[in-house]
Amino acid sequence: MYNHIAGTLDSKTSSEAVVDAGGVGYLLRIPISTAAWLPDVGSRVKLLTHHHVTEDAQTLFGFATEKEREFFLQLRTVSGVGPKTALAVLSAGRVEDIQQAIRLGDFATLKRVKGVGEGTAKKIVLELGKILIHKPAADTGAVQVSGSSIKKAASGAIGSGLDADADLAVKAVVQLQEVAPDVALQAVQRAFSELSAKSKTRPAVQDVIQLAMRYT
Repeated sequence: MYNHIAGTLDSKTSSEAVVDAGGVGYLLRIPISTAAWLPDVGSRVKLLTHHHVTEDAQTLFGFATEKEREFFLQLRTVSGVGPKTALAVLSAGRVEDIQQAIRLGDFATLKRVKGVGEGTAKKIVLELGKILIHKPAADTGAVQVSGSSIKKAASGAIGSGLDADADLAVKAVVQLQEVAPDVALQAVQRAFSELSAKSKTRPAVQDVIQLAMRYT
């Protein structure tokens, strides 16, 4: 029904955005990557959409790129994966990295996503792996936040624990909290260290972002 919504960004969080278009405020559920991409509140914005309708609710999902929306819809084709789970998987990191994990049969990465158990992780790998294996893997280099110095600092300070997710986390905190990259980087470093100390597994990027936002 809706292909995209263009208007003024009225508000934003790490999981939702409100776009004012023609005097109507549209609430969209968004992944972390889209939240990191959003401009300042009050700016013009265009989000690609997916309109999900059930018997008792209608939900709009918003995406910064066609790649995000396409992957969201692919995840929805997996048996047992609803829109909430698909959005959670999409928020686990960069699309390229998640798809590569699926290609490689990396169940552990998928199981770190909230709401994704071992059974669902295996379904995603089995049902999407055969589709993604025929698509060339995109460049999995880290997303730039504010120049190579930030990228280098994030990689060096946090180490291989976050890898490309470090840049996504810093960029998300910069956009959502409207702070300088170095401030966001320090908050992400602190959040990653604290979460790592509590768990033997690598923290999910969305958890790092949520905690880092408290420190800015």
